[in-house]
Amino acid sequence: MINVCLACDDNYAKYAGVVIASALANAAKDDYLNFYILDGGIKNKNKEKLLELKSVKDCNIEFIEIDNSLFIDYMDVKTHSYISLPTFYRLKLPSLLPNVKRVIYFDCDFVINSSLKELFNIRMGSYPIAGVRDINKKITKKNPNYVNAGMLVMDIENMRKINAEKIFLDWTKEHFDTIKVGDQEIINEALKGQIMLVDDAWNVQSSNFTNRSSFTKNPKAIHFVAKKKPWHFASFSYHRPLYFKYLQLTPWKMGKKELRHWTFDNQIASLFEYVKYRPLFLLRPKFYEALIKTYIYPLFEYKKPVIKSNTFIVWEPCSKSHSEVVPGFCKYLLDSGYHVSVIVNPQKYKEGLFSRFKDENLTLNKLSRNQVKEFFKKDALSNAAGILVTTAGKLCDSIHYDECYETFNPDMDKSKLFLVEHEAKHAVDAGLWKENLITLRKLNYKGAKSVVVNPHYFGEVKITPKNETVTNFITIGAIQGKKKNNDLIINSVKELHERGIHNFKITVVGKGHLKKLPKEIQKYFDIKGRLPFDKMYEELEKADFMLTSYNKKDPMHIRYNTTGTSGNFQLVYGFLKPCIIVEEFAPLNGFNRENAILYKEDENYADALIEGINMSQDSYSKMQGKLREYEQKLYIESLNNLKKLVTGG
Repeated sequence: MINVCLACDDNYAKYAGVVIASALANAAKDDYLNFYILDGGIKNKNKEKLLELKSVKDCNIEFIEIDNSLFIDYMDVKTHSYISLPTFYRLKLPSLLPNVKRVIYFDCDFVINSSLKELFNIRMGSYPIAGVRDINKKITKKNPNYVNAGMLVMDIENMRKINAEKIFLDWTKEHFDTIKVGDQEIINEALKGQIMLVDDAWNVQSSNFTNRSSFTKNPKAIHFVAKKKPWHFASFSYHRPLYFKYLQLTPWKMGKKELRHWTFDNQIASLFEYVKYRPLFLLRPKFYEALIKTYIYPLFEYKKPVIKSNTFIVWEPCSKSHSEVVPGFCKYLLDSGYHVSVIVNPQKYKEGLFSRFKDENLTLNKLSRNQVKEFFKKDALSNAAGILVTTAGKLCDSIHYDECYETFNPDMDKSKLFLVEHEAKHAVDAGLWKENLITLRKLNYKGAKSVVVNPHYFGEVKITPKNETVTNFITIGAIQGKKKNNDLIINSVKELHERGIHNFKITVVGKGHLKKLPKEIQKYFDIKGRLPFDKMYEELEKADFMLTSYNKKDPMHIRYNTTGTSGNFQLVYGFLKPCIIVEEFAPLNGFNRENAILYKEDENYADALIEGINMSQDSYSKMQGKLREYEQKLYIESLNNLKKLVTGG
């Protein structure tokens, strides 16, 4: 457990929320953060918002109500005009947190950019306090170990041993008239020689974009020390964009228009304000260096997907197909405790791929193909928990899987990469199949094994009963498509028509032309054309049965029973629509006569349709129930398989 302490009144609750959100977003998977908020009068409404931050990552948030009368001796201590009484609360932490041994204290004008585990676990020996040297050279020249008090590792046990509270109070009373920098001066002078220094990266004191601290490489925590904070218009800090990044993770997040005002418009205004504030800096080369880093470099930075604490990236590299599996894989990872950052062709979002799927730990990134390529080449993904590529065949030839690594930064940890293969035949035949590859279904070919993870979750869908009057059969894919055995469907519809059976329809989600069908049966077909995902989901909810028309002798169809699978099955499981399927293909895909309608030969297909038409609503409901049993079993097995693969268990 990592203990973190902040102090604020209601005015600073929002900014405390940004500190907490940034700490949680950058926490490692096994970090558990325990926040103590020293409450100087936070209203219930803002307390509720602070508690909502648990959605970023599970944590504990505890409010410690403060009696300000305990700080009467500090009320008139001279300090910066913008600093309020809660900043002095830290001076009494041993009393305020009687059962706590150590905390990291942060002011509320911070953002945290790293896991706090390393900082919390530093070896302090007998030191009561550790911090980062202040950037004020005049002060540190006199006292080299003078720290900025915005971030302090406070070993409360050691503070109790030396009775630090009394030391602070006695020093304050003795030097009351000469104190200029409030609690920071009290801590540094009262404990002079007893404060340990830590890496500067833990308190990058960002006052303006030319100070020496601003360009610390890989800052782990950023402190906005200037009077003008990021939430003040035309503030100067080089790191200001990070504040708004983490603000967007909180209940106080901004709308797009407001965010643009505070980022883009503010960026321009800050430059002019800064020149007015320090015109002589125009004569310093460092000003122009800062100018380039602040305004020019960002124009050429590659765009990145959102990576928070414990993020798993799910990437579908195929721009045309297979994206329907992405929501299902995301669901498994979310249920495994990860934040999931999705990369797919942005057009798929517009088509409603995630129209039924909302989760606060799910981020949908919009990156172009070139931006994705650049990101994976440049970023070693050290902060990501893993990367799931949902179509390995787009990165290699589906035989030589080591070629997939060439897409990524050479420094990336290869153990973080997980691949989904949709067609195992080529690699199995070549003797290069890898058993740690993910397939959507168990393989039935030459004894090959894989990690079976079936993604059949599409979000909140309606599980509907059977239509009372007209039975609705649905088929996904072009009605004249080359890969489908459409003559089987067409001839069976003809047979039903000739036998006087008319209370049914065939909904086709895919290309096709009624004019190419026999005239007498055109009335039974409702050809929707290619639909976006949201519209396809609606049609599935209206349907009763999913039609499949596999030819068990066709090599293109045999793969659905050996080395590959069909997207139709994912829809059957996800929407609980019993399917019409040839008996030979049923067992491997989880179907039997209790949860599907099976037929033996093509000549029995019409009878299978009639069975569906004549099925009562009660029998249909029972069939759906059996299908649900299998779906739930498949989900649990898939979830456990993925967890085991990812954790190496």
